[in-house]
Amino acid sequence: MEVNDIIQIISLSLIVTTTATMIAMIIAIVLSIVIYLKNFRFKKYIITFVNALMSTPPVIMGLLVFLMLSRQGPLGEFKLLFTPVAMIIAQAMLLIPMAMSLIIDLLNKFGGDILTTCKVLQIEDKNIPKIFLKEIKYHLLTVCITTFSRGISEVGAVMLVGGNIKGSTRVMTTYIALSTSMGDFDESLVIAFILLTISTISTIIIKKLQSVI
Repeated sequence: MEVNDIIQIISLSLIVTTTATMIAMIIAIVLSIVIYLKNFRFKKYIITFVNALMSTPPVIMGLLVFLMLSRQGPLGEFKLLFTPVAMIIAQAMLLIPMAMSLIIDLLNKFGGDILTTCKVLQIEDKNIPKIFLKEIKYHLLTVCITTFSRGISEVGAVMLVGGNIKGSTRVMTTYIALSTSMGDFDESLVIAFILLTISTISTIIIKKLQSVI
């Protein structure tokens, strides 16, 4: 395998996972704050459902995205299947429940004190979400990195919707799976080491952030 191929695989992996993480975080932050601040009938059931989605096998989420993007699916006309966009969609859908669950836990931990402070300072309701974001921003960064670490190591969903096409949708995890199945263990170990390095760096950053906050 040439150096350019390795760079392309690593670059695509980082682009797909970073984009999916950003999308997942934006959606998760908005939904989590709304769920926390609003009182409605099925609130507990929704939170339980979100937590349950965390344990959904990645390949199942990939299958759902595959069905949506296939020719017979509702989004088939856009021809997104077996493209990086499909991989981003699959990863984002996989990461949203995880990010939401972690953020809701943060809100349950710090939300009471934040709401009390907002009431004392007579802050308008429309500005409360901004206060929440300001107060837990470093915790959200930890959630973001944790979510990224989960996404960068995912293989089932991205392989299903991406197709593991060389030069197009091949990422680190799918390359490791393919090379191992073909008996190319040396190349698998090279990419595996790079992936492990990225995961280790992410873990170190999380630990540093936790020590600061």
